[in-house]
Amino acid sequence: MNEENLWCLKEDGYHAERHKYYEGLFTQGNGYMHVRGSFEEGYSDAPQDEEYLRFPDNVTLEKPRHPKSKQGTFIPGIVGQHPLLKEEIVNLPYYLGLELKSAGESLDMDRCRISSYKRWLDLRDGSLHRSFIWETAEGMRLYCTYHRYISMADSHLCIQRVQVQALSGEGSLEVKPTLRANVRTNGMNHFARVVPASEPEGSLSLDILTEEGNQIFMQSVLEVSEAITWQDEHTAMIASLRGECLLHTGDQLTVCKLTAVTTDRDLEEGTVRDRALMHLGQARDWGWEELYHRHAAKWKSKWEDADIRIQGDDAAQVNVRASLYHLVRSNAEQDDRVAICAKGYAGEAYFGRYFWDTEINLLPFFLHTSPQAARNLLLFRYHTLEGARRNARKYGYRGARYAWESSLSGEEQCANWQYADHEIHITADVVYALYHYVNATGDDEFLGRYGIDILVETARYWCDRVDWNPEGYGELLGVMGPDEYLPFTRNNAFTNRMVKFSLEQTVACLYNLQHSKPDGYAAVVERLDIRPDERELFRHTAEKLRLPYDSQTEIVPQSDDFAQYADLEFDTLWTDRSRPFGHFISQERNYRSKALKQADVLELMLLFPQEFTREQMKAAYAYYEPITTHDSSLSAAVHGIVASWLEHKEEAEKLLQRVMAIDLSVEKKGAAEGIHIANCGGLWQLIVYGFAGMASAMWSENLHLQPRLPEGWEEIRFQVVWRGERYRVTVRPDAYEVNKLNGGEAVASQTI
Repeated sequence: MNEENLWCLKEDGYHAERHKYYEGLFTQGNGYMHVRGSFEEGYSDAPQDEEYLRFPDNVTLEKPRHPKSKQGTFIPGIVGQHPLLKEEIVNLPYYLGLELKSAGESLDMDRCRISSYKRWLDLRDGSLHRSFIWETAEGMRLYCTYHRYISMADSHLCIQRVQVQALSGEGSLEVKPTLRANVRTNGMNHFARVVPASEPEGSLSLDILTEEGNQIFMQSVLEVSEAITWQDEHTAMIASLRGECLLHTGDQLTVCKLTAVTTDRDLEEGTVRDRALMHLGQARDWGWEELYHRHAAKWKSKWEDADIRIQGDDAAQVNVRASLYHLVRSNAEQDDRVAICAKGYAGEAYFGRYFWDTEINLLPFFLHTSPQAARNLLLFRYHTLEGARRNARKYGYRGARYAWESSLSGEEQCANWQYADHEIHITADVVYALYHYVNATGDDEFLGRYGIDILVETARYWCDRVDWNPEGYGELLGVMGPDEYLPFTRNNAFTNRMVKFSLEQTVACLYNLQHSKPDGYAAVVERLDIRPDERELFRHTAEKLRLPYDSQTEIVPQSDDFAQYADLEFDTLWTDRSRPFGHFISQERNYRSKALKQADVLELMLLFPQEFTREQMKAAYAYYEPITTHDSSLSAAVHGIVASWLEHKEEAEKLLQRVMAIDLSVEKKGAAEGIHIANCGGLWQLIVYGFAGMASAMWSENLHLQPRLPEGWEEIRFQVVWRGERYRVTVRPDAYEVNKLNGGEAVASQTI
């Protein structure tokens, strides 16, 4: 495979049943805004303004609507209220619209005679390309090419170019650029006001006010290679222009559409309209070439930091780069008011909310490629601490309880009580991530300035949430661990260990602060109103909190009561392994059975590897893997890492294929509702922690590797930031080398 093919996701040939999948997979973005990979001309029989009421459901098992196409334009932070599902990100107007018509025949991929179709996403610069031949009903053969990108350098801008070449025949071609507000979010209309307008010749705009009071302004300017007179064709929800030109054999029409999008949440000063005009004016001064050069240079810089180069497995190379692309695209690295939603802003299935995915699955990638981005992801949790306090008060506790599905304010948005009430480990996951960041970066100041508030307030919550048994030990009852198929367990091993860690670190941080910065400690005590006995309460709770295992336990139990749940005959029940197990069993039966949705004990071992013997890890893998359904996209990567550590080479390689297939398999169409962004982070971890064997910065002061490359892999190469220094890591089957980039010297090398 040539180098260019190692950087492209390709759709060869048009298949209508795959279109929605490619819409998700081909999502473009720059952190500030994101657009699904829908066709510029729209799609037949797929109205985008259908109104309906979506009910709370298990998203993993829910049957999605819109089987053919779902446009999506998302700006993190622009949200609305759903009557049943609470806060959701708003699907904003589709600004990529550019329709073509010949002699009354509208270009439509389903209804027109189309040949030589190709579409591809170039991961190097995030640009989307499409080409095909349209044989019109009146006998023209038109070669159409589409190119578009959302600028990574100038975040408010989107650049499109459409070229139509007349291969044979002649006739008129109608061009209709649009900005369409006739879209819905999970069946809801969140627009209180839509004002379409025409600006100077070849320009159109859309002024939108949402129900929550957010203002969004979109303006497009057009440049064409042929003289076209534009006419307004606005409707109540659509801004559009229409123009015509005559094409003869050999003629070529080029239409360029430059769009600026601004909102009232932007950090820049000025009105949304004035700023949009400023961005457009600046872009036109630069010109098309300079615009692209700025964009491409920014992507090149990001790829230098993020890329993983694989020799010996071209398919894995493309898959890995696709995941890295979506990780980079989905992160607003300069905006700590938002995090990364569970669908990577490539769909509305998870409502644009924030889960534990951020801390456990995504953060390691950013820690070692873009520490500033990692810092801002944690600052989001600091800024939403007040919302976490409100969550705790709602449940009748002191302190702060982080939401299972967090809103912008940090308040709980999960409409399913099982998860909202019982999946409490998220509150400790945030603290684990906080220390992972500090250990990986050396940013100790972050603890004293921001982390201490999170530590103390979450510790207060845990002290209230713990129940005490007659033997004097603390217990966590009615808990749902990472395995979401058992909701009411007693002393879930993962949750209890994370809580113990959280409390221990709170005590240690307060002690260190008191002895290193007495004045700072006094200020914290006053600001957080820390009672004289609270530190002792934190310490005592941490010490006495029960763990359902010890160093002598052969198989670490998922919970104290796990053995009492019912065994299942999976082969009898699960008759079609291509579908999630949850489709084959009632929730009631699932909730009393030993069928895991995802890794639980193995996740615990991944986060605390130094606390378990190889024999315990091996026993856990052998026991839990056969009863884990992997119905969650978070699961396979964890199993793959542990399998790699255990040198179960064949199983690790199979799990690698499973991880890559979650979004990249055309047959599975997993990206149709959006990218499984946590799985993208999991793939990075599988390669770096699993196959390269890099020790977690959580527990290792030095960059250390213990590689176990898959069969056929000749080399992997990637960069990591480790405590402020950037290194290049090169791993081969028989040796590895670590080089510091600013000096070039090898700081570690070893023959395997």
